[in-house]
Amino acid sequence: MSTSIALAQLQSEVDPKQNLAKAVDTIYRAAARGAQLVIFPEIFMALLAKEKFNAAYARSISQSLDDFYVTGLREAAEQAGIWVVSGMLETAEQMGDKTYNTTVIIDDQGTLVSSYRKTHLYDAFGFQESAVFASGEQLFTPLETPFGRMGLFVCYELRFPEIARYQMEQGVDFFVMPSAWVIGALKELHWQHLVAARAIENTAYMFACDQVGNVYLGRSLLVDPLGVVLGEGTEGECVIYGELDLQRLAAVRQMVPALTHRRPELFQR
Repeated sequence: MSTSIALAQLQSEVDPKQNLAKAVDTIYRAAARGAQLVIFPEIFMALLAKEKFNAAYARSISQSLDDFYVTGLREAAEQAGIWVVSGMLETAEQMGDKTYNTTVIIDDQGTLVSSYRKTHLYDAFGFQESAVFASGEQLFTPLETPFGRMGLFVCYELRFPEIARYQMEQGVDFFVMPSAWVIGALKELHWQHLVAARAIENTAYMFACDQVGNVYLGRSLLVDPLGVVLGEGTEGECVIYGELDLQRLAAVRQMVPALTHRRPELFQR
């Protein structure tokens, strides 16, 4: 059983309405190509350019989960009959002037089935997300889908293997990772190696969708459970397609049963 996955490597604009229109158009195009899941980048809803990377501005353009951005995605997902994952800026109630860096998961009936607030914020390489965003306090709970069990984490969280392994212990066939990976010295190398490492060490598919343009890398990746790159984005806007094959997944896990060889009792402090 194989499933077509689409990574929508797109450039985010300042206006959320422009980004929604771009997302809706991509949803329909991906569905027409036979994709069953389309993944958009981290905080795709609105551009936080470096000069506007502050709590007040993020708060001014953030939305609740029932505002027009998520509602528009839900309507398009239902009409196109496709699952959608997208990053957004969520209004953080009772959190002062901060917002949540949130990812929403919408099924092919247009139902908002889950949302995840980024827990590990990017206070590195000269950025300080914690000055802009409130931290989520719960890791993503793996989600059953018609095409396998989904795990999820966001961008900087790629650098914390415990996040993927925590979810893998609950059963995961594939991880989605919306990202806004900032360009920088050795950052492209880190991106490529760490995405492959998360796939290999968990014998799971990795679908990493990155923003492009502005200060972002692009180079989105679809990687199979043995670390084989199935698809890769360029430095520009594009939609990358690849297959999630559960038979391939089962064969890899039979050949490399590392997950069953773990001895967690030795890891206890």
